[in-house]
Amino acid sequence: MFEKFRKLGNKGIYLSIAFIIILLAIIWGILSINTGKKTPVDSQRVYEEIINLGYEPIDTTSLYIEDDSNLQKSVTIDNKKIRFDFFEFDNDNSAINVYNHACSQMHTYQSGDMIERDEGYNNYSMYSLKSKGVYYITIRVGNTALYAYCDEDYMGELGKILSEIGYANNSNNDK
Repeated sequence: MFEKFRKLGNKGIYLSIAFIIILLAIIWGILSINTGKKTPVDSQRVYEEIINLGYEPIDTTSLYIEDDSNLQKSVTIDNKKIRFDFFEFDNDNSAINVYNHACSQMHTYQSGDMIERDEGYNNYSMYSLKSKGVYYITIRVGNTALYAYCDEDYMGELGKILSEIGYANNSNNDK
């Protein structure tokens, strides 16, 4: 194979360099497509989407602000089907802390018969776990974080909520 490049002389070197540059450009293109920044949604939109889906949102800001004074707003769904907590902060670090705490909590629910998924890039992180018939998910986008869980039977409903607020990213496809 290398004999062909020797016979081509300088053309072989230029072809090799061109091939490497094209290959690197393709790799860079794939990475940039899969690592774009997500736009955080604000708590007002989450509140409205929850209402549009027929749920009764609860403003839990006063409950959680004691844990972090950087909290701007917190919205919760707490019914027999789904528990959903959405947090909007004035900085990314507080959202990262909520995400990390939720991940740590979820790790305690792991069992032998489980499915977990973990992904992240730029300003986005997602961890989900399905264990013992319960589905758990935490997502962070910029200065926002959410933690939710439901029985396995209601994963579709939770997926609709995540989709409507723009945080779905196929997060309920862990079946």
